[in-house]
Parts: sequence; structure tokens; C-alpha cells
Amino acid sequence: MLLRRVMENVSAQNWFAVGIDFVIVVVGVVIGIEVANWNDVRNNKAELATSLELLDKEVSQNIDIIQEVLIIFDEGREDLNRGRDTLNACAFSPDAQAALERLLFDFVEDVQPNFTTVALDQLASQARYQDLLSPKFQEEFGNYAARLNEEHEQLTSHYENMWSHHVSRHPDVTAFFSADTKEYEGWDFKLDKPFAEICVDASFRNRFINTIGFYTSINDRLVQFKIEAEQFQGSLAKELESVSGKF
Repeated sequence: MLLRRVMENVSAQNWFAVGIDFVIVVVGVVIGIEVANWNDVRNNKAELATSLELLDKEVSQNIDIIQEVLIIFDEGREDLNRGRDTLNACAFSPDAQAALERLLFDFVEDVQPNFTTVALDQLASQARYQDLLSPKFQEEFGNYAARLNEEHEQLTSHYENMWSHHVSRHPDVTAFFSADTKEYEGWDFKLDKPFAEICVDASFRNRFINTIGFYTSINDRLVQFKIEAEQFQGSLAKELESVSGKF
């Protein structure tokens, strides 16, 4: 319809009318492009809000995982203190040796968190979302991602070193199975030397100190990371509120 009218005006050499028609066409194209861009931005914001909601749930899962591991540490704290004090005092008693051997079992508890990063990785890979995020949150997002990766590497290293020092490779520690061992479901650890020899064995004491260092470091790192994850979740909630209010 518009094209036919333009042709008629050209044939009639009505250049003013041709100009008006041209302006109408240009304005229509510009409006169409703007509407399409607005719809794209609106859809991207809606998708970003969904991604941030998923990330929020994922951060909550990681915080819960940390809390579960910290509970394990709290439950073994008495054995840790008593086992360390027993070795330092070199004062044998059946209860003291039992506490030390229980501590060796505590060292093989599952204190290596398997953090979830699916939503984090998906959000980081979507370049079209970056311009929709505030610069402050982009920085906080990057810091959280870096800390999550760092904690995974450090905690894995510490956990493997614990196994290496006092479980899998230490010559004075033996794992065994027994139908009489009820507390640990049929398996446990025992010292292969008399306690009097163990407590003055420099190799055992040095490794024991290192193992406790790895163990307590895992606890300390998780306590700090839990605080940082909760702070990031607070920033995430604000960013989600801001993004949701823009579409």
C-alpha cells in the first residue's frame, strides 16, 4: 500500500509527498528496531533474573554443605584436644590412647566439600548478561567464583595430605576390620607401637602436628568462606531485586 503510493507520487513528481512517505518508512523501521531491541533486553533481564535465582539456591546449597562439614569438626573437637594433649603429656591411659585413635578416625571423615557450581558457570558463560549487571556485583561475582575455586583446590590438597601423613602412609598406623568394633561400623585405626614409644617418636609427633594443622586449617577456611558466601548471597539478593524491577 505504502509502496504503491510512493510510486504514484514519484510518477506525479510530487516530491514533497515522496519525502513524507520516506520519513514515515524510516521512522517505522527505527521504531521496529527499537521495539525489537527493547524486547530482547526485556527477555534477557527475565532470563538473568532466573539465572540469579538459581545461583541464589546454589549458594544456599554450598553454605549448607559447609555447615554440615563444620558440624563434623565440632563433634570431633573433644577428641582433637584430648589426643593432642595426650601426645604432648606422653601420659598413657586406655582412655587417652582410645581418644588418640578416635582422632585418627576423625581425620578420614568426609571434610572435603563438593561445592556446586552449575548455576555459577552458566551465568559466567553468558556474555549478554554482563551489561545488565551492576559493576559492583560483577566484581563481587568474580570474587566469589575465584574464592570457590581456591577453596576447592586448597581443601582438596589439605585433605589428601591428611590421608598421606597419618592414614595411608604412616608406618605406625593400621586400619583394621573387626566384628567387635561397633562404634565405627566394623573398621577403625590402631597404633602399631606401644603408646610410650609413639609419644616420643619424633616422626609420629611431627606428622601428627602437620595432620592437625591440615585438619584445623580446613575448619578455619570453611568458617571464613561461609561468612564470605553469606555476604555474597546478600549482595546477590540486592542485585536480583534491582534486575527484577527493571522489566
